[in-house]
Amino acid sequence: MKRVILIILCLVVLLSGCYGKNSSEKTDKIIGVWISCFELDNLLSSNDFKASFQKTAEELEKLFVTDVFIHVRPFSDSIYRSDYFPLRKTVKDIEYDVLEYIINVLHKKNIRVHAWINPYRVKTGDTDYETLDKDSIIYKWIKDSEKAGNIAFADGIYLNPASEEAVTLIINGVKEILEKYDVDGIHFDDYFYPTKDENFDKISFEEYKSKANTNLSLEDWRRNNVNSFISSIRFMKAQENEDIILSISPAASVDKNYDNLYADIKYWLDGGYADWIIPQLYFGFNYPMDEYKFEKLLKSWVNISKNTETKLIIGLAPYKIGNDTDIESEEWKSGNIISKQARESFDSTQGICLFSSSSLLGESVFQIKERENLYNFLKEYIK
Repeated sequence: MKRVILIILCLVVLLSGCYGKNSSEKTDKIIGVWISCFELDNLLSSNDFKASFQKTAEELEKLFVTDVFIHVRPFSDSIYRSDYFPLRKTVKDIEYDVLEYIINVLHKKNIRVHAWINPYRVKTGDTDYETLDKDSIIYKWIKDSEKAGNIAFADGIYLNPASEEAVTLIINGVKEILEKYDVDGIHFDDYFYPTKDENFDKISFEEYKSKANTNLSLEDWRRNNVNSFISSIRFMKAQENEDIILSISPAASVDKNYDNLYADIKYWLDGGYADWIIPQLYFGFNYPMDEYKFEKLLKSWVNISKNTETKLIIGLAPYKIGNDTDIESEEWKSGNIISKQARESFDSTQGICLFSSSSLLGESVFQIKERENLYNFLKEYIK
């Protein structure tokens, strides 16, 4: 009898070793997936969001996913009840806490959850602010002549990166997430300055020039505004919970980030302001423009991130799979471009992140083939 009990105990230990491990412990590489607000909207519009999301989580688990980036605040609206931002329309009629449910489901599968935020974006495509939630602080600022400078317009509506009050709003929103939810990370993507147009923040820049002791160019001043925001988030994170992962997903080109989006990636890397950098290398090996070929982009990011403590994870583009309209469409019909890029990325970086979940889990012939090849590569690698 004692021998039987001993055998049972040994089996329990062995099984818990196989199935109780954290996803992040199965491999030393990060395997991330973005779930966008539009994908969440689709899931929320289904008859049973909980069942739909549970199925998505199960499929991601099968692909050895370690990290999921949930779009919690895409257009200065939120999928959770916030003291600072209005609820997104698709969650207003849901009685339970959608974000809390998502976190619980993924954590039970030992998948880390990152709250994905577009820090400045309010609306794109037009500047009709009357379509905004009338209870939104942003709508109220626009209607108040003394507060209107917190907002900027450029084929869309944005929080002004030069406005201290607007930046404080964003920081308070991040702090609120850390206080209310058991997230593993905070994530920003490439929506920083939306334009190079001087009129976007002309009044703020002229005010700076009239008061400042320094005489920065418009470009350097804008980069300084973004740097100040990122460093403030880093400082707040250190106060709230240093274990939280701060990640940023810039555009593919280092130069474009610096010149067009005023995102000084090198400054962030050298200063250790971000824990992870996830550049969006959404281009193939045979892309017609040489500087955007995947291997060349990968090499440039490896070079600028080496000798820093920031982890480099490569953003890949399942959304292009089977694409008929792209100038490199044939490569995205090969069935193995994602697995090939993943292999290249694993050789020189800390992992990959896939945009996005619905494309990765899609049921077209091309998506199925890509998923099978990616699974086979990951299975072999992790084994």
